[in-house]
Amino acid sequence: MLQKRFFWLILFTIFLASFAFFLSAINENKLAVQTLERKAIKAFANLIVRQPSQSQMATSSASLSPIPTSITTPTLTPTPVKKLVAQTASSDPFANDPDLKNAQWGQSVQVSETGYKMKVGFDPIMATPEETFKALNLYRYTKGKSNLTWDDRLAKYALERATYICKNGSDAHAGFSEYVDKQEGYKTLGFYSLGENMSTHMKLIGTHLIEWMYASDPAHDGNQLGDWSHVGVGIYEDCSDLIFANLMI
Repeated sequence: MLQKRFFWLILFTIFLASFAFFLSAINENKLAVQTLERKAIKAFANLIVRQPSQSQMATSSASLSPIPTSITTPTLTPTPVKKLVAQTASSDPFANDPDLKNAQWGQSVQVSETGYKMKVGFDPIMATPEETFKALNLYRYTKGKSNLTWDDRLAKYALERATYICKNGSDAHAGFSEYVDKQEGYKTLGFYSLGENMSTHMKLIGTHLIEWMYASDPAHDGNQLGDWSHVGVGIYEDCSDLIFANLMI
């Protein structure tokens, strides 16, 4: 009888030891998994919050993000930095312009509340409305902004504006303000919110027009990167006009 009880005691002790070992193995496995999870979370968080170094920032700013397959773009010429350097060594065609006499090449100079001038080397051909539209959407894409939709009403009015300023000179957006505020421009164009960028006698292809000239000052760049949904582009000779819109009526 005593031997039988001793046998069951030994068997029970072996069971408890096996069960304790099993629990220990499970806990160790959980700990290993949790450690890996913490490492993964930490690495992911680092990828989100880590700031690029100065050298990385310089490289990123000089290169464009991949072009999305939904955007069909023409062959685009990079901004001609070498051309700017070459121009500085030659005679200055802006030497008699008091606003640009001491200005640097490729940098905009504010000359009025809404007006800017630039020393630039012009391109042999002027941008088309379609090329400028594609260059604008590509530029917005590289800046993380949504694509704009072409609107014929905005484009028609933009062409009227480009034609007027090319023949009469810049009106500092006076004609645009008059049309919108006093001639039911909102109703005619079909939007509650409207904006304008314009240039006179700046012969540039689409990429240079958008990424070089209009992007050179905060006001125009902020406008073309603004919270718009539609745009129309007008080109007349070497003058351009872009009408931005949002909140369709």
